[in-house]
Amino acid sequence: MYGKDVEKMDIIVKDLCKSYENQKVLDHFSCRFQEGKMTCIMGKSGIGKTTLLAVLMGLVKADEGAVTGMEHKKISAIFQENRLFENLDAVTNIRITTGKSDAEIERFLQKMELKDIIGKPVSEYSGGMKRRVAIARALLAEYDILIMDEPLQGLDAETKEKVATVIKTQTAGKTVLFVTHDEKEAEFFEAECMELV
Repeated sequence: MYGKDVEKMDIIVKDLCKSYENQKVLDHFSCRFQEGKMTCIMGKSGIGKTTLLAVLMGLVKADEGAVTGMEHKKISAIFQENRLFENLDAVTNIRITTGKSDAEIERFLQKMELKDIIGKPVSEYSGGMKRRVAIARALLAEYDILIMDEPLQGLDAETKEKVATVIKTQTAGKTVLFVTHDEKEAEFFEAECMELV
């Protein structure tokens, strides 16, 4: 009985297939993502990493195959694009999605070294600042599963290290699926690694 319960909690991908205009992106792909662990998904560009995440989130329908373990789960995501409201400030962007109080959001933005931008519209932020707001929004949401697609892209080395530390602390014990090209990032997060080929 215990074994069956554990299996239900893991995310199991079985024989997933997805093509775009006769171009096969996922070809009978199968894997298991462990609950409560961070799994790093690696592989060359165009191999299907982002498509896999989109299928898991229900944003794209697979041609064949099945995914179990995502049912009734709350998902938070960091996409490759920041997807922020440019005319609103960081606090409002995050509050709309998470429902957290302004005080709590402001405290978290200070951890991300963003206190100087509070009150300014997102359109005035640098690319790295926008990225950190998008990360903060995902981390402050209520979730069972966090999905991150190249979350640290566009950040300089020093900022990347600080933000990665915040992500690691915030996601301890959570189920996290994480796409990156950078093996050092996977090592830093002590993630299980899985390569799409």
